[in-house]
Amino acid sequence: MSQNFEHAKSRLENISAIEPLLGALRTMSMGTWQMALNKIDQMNAYEENYNHIIAEILPNIKKPRFKSKNRKDKKPEITDTIILLIGTERGLCGKFNETLIDQSLNWIKDLDVPSYQIWAMGSRLIRKLKQMDVKISWRQLLPATDLTTYQQAFIQTQEWVEQYEAYAFSQFFVLFNQIEKGGRYQFSTFKLLPYENQYLQASQKQLTEKWPPPIIETDPKGIYSKIIQHYIAASFYKLTLKSAAAEHAARFNLMEEAKDNAEDIIEELRRVINSERKRQITQQMQELAAGAGLLDN
Repeated sequence: MSQNFEHAKSRLENISAIEPLLGALRTMSMGTWQMALNKIDQMNAYEENYNHIIAEILPNIKKPRFKSKNRKDKKPEITDTIILLIGTERGLCGKFNETLIDQSLNWIKDLDVPSYQIWAMGSRLIRKLKQMDVKISWRQLLPATDLTTYQQAFIQTQEWVEQYEAYAFSQFFVLFNQIEKGGRYQFSTFKLLPYENQYLQASQKQLTEKWPPPIIETDPKGIYSKIIQHYIAASFYKLTLKSAAAEHAARFNLMEEAKDNAEDIIEELRRVINSERKRQITQQMQELAAGAGLLDN
């Protein structure tokens, strides 16, 4: 019993030291989760403004810069399709990356394209892909301590747009885990390129009723080009925020469960220790009483 008593004391000390760390990780995850959601709301407002401007500019442009490519004229130099997976840079988020990989590979099986490349963002995701012998043609780390910034997203998307306009690939998909209600996440896909503006044209009729005719004093194509650059960057930035929100929500839920389990184990170990202490005190009292002749041996 003495050995069990010392083991219980040791476990209690270790878990009691870890329990505050679990609470701190839970709080940090909740804060970053909420921060990502707030930024998503801000980007929704930016996108709405971009939609208004584009809807007014489109009627003044005959041939927008981002148009569908004629595949008969020129073949892709690199591949037909780019498939980018957004994972995590840190752990403690359960099977976040494993689920993303499994869902992505199933989605790719159903994708009817001549050729494709898999790109990946996030060191944890990259490590899992390597373990599964999945070929990665391009990789990049994510910020380890903060969210991706809009500037980072803008610089990255401009590079992809230049490759797309140089016919390096014909379409670009982003695969990620998206935050859902209740702190859960769900596998999602988004077609980043080619840029499609059908819904913007559909909203143009509604805008003409609210806005007076705009006065355009510069080249509409130049305005359109700049707005689309930011629109694509904003779209990709929102995807990284949704993935980050899902990641931190998953980490928060895991830390919440771990903290609850730690509290239950601590309570159980305290009962075991108290029971063992009572037993030892009773045994000592019996030995003293027997030594004084108050009890038979």
